[in-house]
Amino acid sequence: MPSLPPLRSLLSDDGWKYALIGGLVALPFTAAVYRRTGSRIGLGPAFVGGLIAGYLHDGFANERARIGAVSGVIGALPALWVLGELLSFITLETGSPGWFRAVSVALAIGVIATVFVLAAGVAAISARVGDWASSKAGRTRPPTAAH
Repeated sequence: MPSLPPLRSLLSDDGWKYALIGGLVALPFTAAVYRRTGSRIGLGPAFVGGLIAGYLHDGFANERARIGAVSGVIGALPALWVLGELLSFITLETGSPGWFRAVSVALAIGVIATVFVLAAGVAAISARVGDWASSKAGRTRPPTAAH
């Protein structure tokens, strides 16, 4: 089984660095939306995080979606808070039979996994929008060879 690369080598890769920046920008806003509503995880912060990551990254276009998706997953980490609360309620508060609690736990995990997939998808799309915006704003590109 391959081991994960050390954090230093991940941060030397611009893609991971910009995904981390976008995700860390989105994370507190996602947590604030959940804290304010008590029941919702918004995808707006993941969209903004992906937009930032895509705007900052000046690499290959096919990397844009990956960078956006990673920033979306990072920005959606407060969904684990929701999962913890759901699991706590399901296992401690309900007097339901064991099979019902097992099914409820599986459904809760499925819902949170769906939140992560949606956040990754939204951020991947917004990273492409961020790339487009940076090209219109005049991000410097390498000069082309004269013919």
